[in-house]
Amino acid sequence: MVAMGISKGAAGLARGSGYGGKLWAEGAFLLDNSLPVAEFSPLVASRVLAAELAMPLINGFQYRAEIDGLRALAVLSVVLFHARLGFSGGFVGVDVFFVISGFLITSLTWKDLENGTFTLASFWERRARRIAPALVVVTLATLVAGWFILLPEDYRNLGKAARAQALFVANHHYCTHTDYFATAADEMPLLHTWSLAVEEQFYLLMPVVLALLFHFRGLRQRSVVLGALAVGFVVSLGVSIVGLSNNSAAALNPSTTFYLLPGRAWELLLGSIVAFAPAVPRLLNNRTSREVISLAGLGMILVPMFAYDANTLFPGLAALPPCLGAALFIWANGRAAAGTSTFSSRVFAWQPLVFIGAISYSLYLWHWPLLAFCKYQSMGEVSLTVRLLLMGAGFFLAVLSWKYVELPFRHRTWGTTPRSMYAFAGCGMALVLIGGVICRHFDGFPSRVAPEQRRFVEARHDVAFLKEVSTEQVVRGELLPIGAANTTAKPAVLVWGDSHAMAALPAIDSLLKERKLAGVAAAHSATAPLLNWYKQNRRGLGKESIAFNNAIIQYLEQQKVPDVILIARWDYYFDPHAIDAAEVAAGQQAMLAMVERLVASGTQPWIMLEVPEHGFDIPQVMSRPVTDEADIHALCAKPVADNERAFWNRSFIAQLEAAGGHVIDPKPAFLDATGERYVFQAEGIVLYRDQHHLTAKGAKHMLLPLFRERLAGAGRRTELR
Repeated sequence: MVAMGISKGAAGLARGSGYGGKLWAEGAFLLDNSLPVAEFSPLVASRVLAAELAMPLINGFQYRAEIDGLRALAVLSVVLFHARLGFSGGFVGVDVFFVISGFLITSLTWKDLENGTFTLASFWERRARRIAPALVVVTLATLVAGWFILLPEDYRNLGKAARAQALFVANHHYCTHTDYFATAADEMPLLHTWSLAVEEQFYLLMPVVLALLFHFRGLRQRSVVLGALAVGFVVSLGVSIVGLSNNSAAALNPSTTFYLLPGRAWELLLGSIVAFAPAVPRLLNNRTSREVISLAGLGMILVPMFAYDANTLFPGLAALPPCLGAALFIWANGRAAAGTSTFSSRVFAWQPLVFIGAISYSLYLWHWPLLAFCKYQSMGEVSLTVRLLLMGAGFFLAVLSWKYVELPFRHRTWGTTPRSMYAFAGCGMALVLIGGVICRHFDGFPSRVAPEQRRFVEARHDVAFLKEVSTEQVVRGELLPIGAANTTAKPAVLVWGDSHAMAALPAIDSLLKERKLAGVAAAHSATAPLLNWYKQNRRGLGKESIAFNNAIIQYLEQQKVPDVILIARWDYYFDPHAIDAAEVAAGQQAMLAMVERLVASGTQPWIMLEVPEHGFDIPQVMSRPVTDEADIHALCAKPVADNERAFWNRSFIAQLEAAGGHVIDPKPAFLDATGERYVFQAEGIVLYRDQHHLTAKGAKHMLLPLFRERLAGAGRRTELR
């Protein structure tokens, strides 16, 4: 999730020598701020500002070690976040890198334009030197490792991801293929390349825009360039904000906002704005002011790294603090007179940090596949020791990759000419593309899996009724039909819930067909069927779930549906290990209020509790040639005492029953002969397609008998009951 290394932070590091003072092809400004502070006044400031707006924009570059240090902070925050070693909001390191990249690339391009040395061919050749070698090596290594680790479906998806990366559209691939029903995001080995694709797309556009502005003398003024960048910044930020509030399937939604360039360009453009921002003499020649600005910028980066978490709506306005913080840090430290560097810049110029910044691109590329493969292979949570070892391995591979892959190309030891560099990059990307196409074409090579494990592999595809319904569809009465194919009959039952409701639909559909009754379903992933209550998360409807659920209740009342079955992964919304008493009470009140309203409107509510949730992905683990039965049994879900159930405690269930609701608990049907654990297969049928979603066969096998028993004589108004 980070855009690291797209800028050439360590390009000027001499082999085997120190870092300080080396010319850096993507360094900082050195503008002459010679006006004495004592002579400062608003009038003088306005004259200086006007002069700066008319002066040449880029005067020169020198290596700035503190930007490598800032890059180190960004990569470490992301790595530690991914390894769950702190930094709950460490993903903002992505945004810090976007700002750094926008600043450096814009500065480099305009400097070359001013010097008359800029060509698109030379620009992209330098980008190829920086990006392609390490990326090709890591991607090919990931494809090889995937052969031995991944299930056919996941290996096929890895091939599709590699193909997308070779075509610079990895962000589009993950925008459309990373969803609630896919392999968990933290088990996708190339997921992190989405951010590289964002920058690659930016690099295709930004040099062209700058070259066009420079071509016309009247557009070369600092004010004109800043104005053009500001317009792009505002438009893109607006896209990012609006996209997060739109949970529909429209082109602008949280997923497209997160992954695609239109919702992310403002972060890179903010760095571009810093590249052209004029200095304010009193601020930037006053040591104290610069210290304050620099430290404030760091604070705006560090606070989100600890305050944000996976449920933070992002990017949007939440991305502004870390991005502005990075911009302020770069700006405040960029035009200092000799000997007046800030304390924070000296700290970030510390040699160990500078070195981590130099290897940050390789570190970012290597750390994520290691974590993803380990998570994929693990049964349950990855231990702290293993995570620390993986981080050590990531650093080791990053150093090797930086020294033996990155530097030889950047120092022109390999690919000495532009033509040979293009040949290296083209051949490398072609290999990645061909490898990805082959994996996709042959469906991940299912023959790699032994026949006795193949039924677990096939369980991944044993799905039905995976269809989400939008609020607009509910309002129009366009719900998912189930049961008997009688389009004229009013529905006898409505199934309402999240993806667990979808997973249970094969059993309910079969029951309705047996009774020759029609029904409908209204479900949306990660969205609890509760009135005036919602949980903010990336997968569900968020605040829109209130309107969604209100539309369903109105449909029930208008259609006079006799029975409604509420099914959800309740522990996802009310985690007994993470919630407080107030949240439990609020959820219980919402559930009780809905039951009372349904009963008052003449609808009988049935509430199905969650099916057992196991501590491992059943198809992944059971499709391996060798599995440890003891380990598997240890990870199987086990019954819990009533006093451990924070939400579904005995007292609350009694309240629901008293209000007219009926609670169905499927867990007893899943108990093994010993009564000590829940099963994940029965009579040769694989019951789960992951950790907690039932297969279509599993739903019919386990839930259909339960529904026949519980729903057959529960009431007197319909044939169903």
